[in-house]
Amino acid sequence: MPTRLILLILFVLLILSLSVNFIQWKNAESRNTVIAVPDGDSLDLSDGRRIRLLGIDAPERGRCMAREARDTLVLLAMGKQVRPKNIVTDDFGRQLAIVIVDGVPLQRALLAAGLARNRSSFSNPYNQVLKDAQEIAKAAKLGIWSDTCRSQTPANEDCTIKGNTRAGEKHFYLPTCKQYDQVIIDLSFGDRWFCTESEAQSAGFSKAFACPSASP
Repeated sequence: MPTRLILLILFVLLILSLSVNFIQWKNAESRNTVIAVPDGDSLDLSDGRRIRLLGIDAPERGRCMAREARDTLVLLAMGKQVRPKNIVTDDFGRQLAIVIVDGVPLQRALLAAGLARNRSSFSNPYNQVLKDAQEIAKAAKLGIWSDTCRSQTPANEDCTIKGNTRAGEKHFYLPTCKQYDQVIIDLSFGDRWFCTESEAQSAGFSKAFACPSASP
């Protein structure tokens, strides 16, 4: 077979291969377009998937900075083509991923703005990046780390009982509790101030261990 014909065949095969790769790339891009942002740490993609941002937690709806977190995620991702990386499935069947937009992880942008908490582990290749971003926000008291969301003084001087939510457990602390001064009310976590013990109990909070009783 003449050399020129061989070269022509190889050239045609190369063009076909590049065309197939381009089509696959464009199809992948169109599947990964953000069409909705349900909350501050979730994205709905054009292929029907919902991707939760791996390694962070944004405030839940109704909590301090929840609206700001979602609005920021809308600005960063809505209508854009994203690149999910390190996709995992949690115990509830949800897909979680590091999501890259314009070369930057969305997780990092939200943490640096103080609009989410770092929940990444050492197994996450972006663990240090996310940790550093959160430290920047905490040092500057941005977002959930600001006085808007965190306080030691109640707005109502008659409502001094601290309702604290951590690891799924809800406890309240009276001013006479030893731990009282160390407890920070974090509205983005779902913490609350209460005026009476009965009010705290009605909201699902139980008295912290070894706290003395207070008048209802």
